[in-house]
Amino acid sequence: MPCTAGRGQRWAESTACDAEGRLDLYGLQALAMRAVVESGECFVRFLMVPPSPANPIGLQLQVLESDHLDTARNGMVDGAVTIQGIALGEAGEPIGYWLHRVHPGAAWILPGATWQSSQRIPAGDVLHVYRKRRPGQLRDVSWLAPVLLRLRDLGDYEAALLMKAKIEACLAAVVSEEGEEALTGTAAGLLRDAQGRAVESFEPGMILYRRGMGSVEVVNPSGGGSHAAFAKRALEAAAVGAGLTYDQVSGDLTQANYSSLRAGKIEFRRLCEQVQYGMLIPMLVRPIAERFHAHGALLGMWSAEMPAEVSYVPPAHEMIDPLKDTTALIAQVRAGFVPQPEAAGAFGYDFRAAVEMIREANALLDDAGISVDTDPRRVAKSGAAQDAAQMAAVEIAATGAASATQATAAG
Repeated sequence: MPCTAGRGQRWAESTACDAEGRLDLYGLQALAMRAVVESGECFVRFLMVPPSPANPIGLQLQVLESDHLDTARNGMVDGAVTIQGIALGEAGEPIGYWLHRVHPGAAWILPGATWQSSQRIPAGDVLHVYRKRRPGQLRDVSWLAPVLLRLRDLGDYEAALLMKAKIEACLAAVVSEEGEEALTGTAAGLLRDAQGRAVESFEPGMILYRRGMGSVEVVNPSGGGSHAAFAKRALEAAAVGAGLTYDQVSGDLTQANYSSLRAGKIEFRRLCEQVQYGMLIPMLVRPIAERFHAHGALLGMWSAEMPAEVSYVPPAHEMIDPLKDTTALIAQVRAGFVPQPEAAGAFGYDFRAAVEMIREANALLDDAGISVDTDPRRVAKSGAAQDAAQMAAVEIAATGAASATQATAAG
């Protein structure tokens, strides 16, 4: 959102921007991102409501699952080529989306709701968020699609091991009794309990009886097999398919060290930046900012021209080693390899907003006559004063402030 638009910040930080009134703009972004990972895509619809103090431009956002798209609409529909509910223009660009009023799974709520109850929404009123991987791609699949079968096999394997362990825990001993019909008759070898009833189900700690040569056989369960190795290999394959590292998928850090964690984090951060700058900002954040500014301009709140200082700053990544990373970043900035605004963006701050915050903080410190060792205007990195004249001015200001306070108290 524009850094100078106080109304935009208040709108984004309130739940008035959500059509459901549950989340703020940042929560809606996280919700849309989870939907994209799970379903491969999601839709965000612009809705107009009466203006209010919390929502001065009357704009709300409605996040919809991909199931709302009426994929039964195909061919020439209303004079436009339509593929899986997406109406296309002459150049193949989306010009409309056929969306269900309610989720198809809840269509019973509206009497007479069918696949024909969907309506075509202009593309300008709908944001279609998905990761585009090839030219002409209109939709995407779940990001977990490459690893679902692998994870299902792991789940089936663990279920089989659990069932095996339960069955082994049910039997304790089998007693073979001597008798005249030991090896003859239809009951030969049939397992029975102590009351002579035939056993049709197993329970823990059972002692079973059968006719045969007198003996007692204690059940000795077999080992569990190499479950840990199989599970680790399955999770490693799932991590590769999802573009993540093994420790992120499994949470297992037993064999990780600083170098391996750093290498994995670098690759993961690159993936995050691709998603942020290649999908979220152009498909979600920037269109929302442009629509917000356009509606405000129509209401006469500001000029129609989009401010040039609009910036989109993703959240900062946590540093693996803050001391080393900060020292390296300072060296890169001093060498001119990294611009200072870029360094501020690495911590999740907009540079203009950060400068304004520093200016206000310095003004407050100067007015109060306070000098801190984190102020490079006053104190050098070694702890020595930067400028004797500046320090004298600060002392004079502090003396004046103290005198004014005393005079006020005496009065």
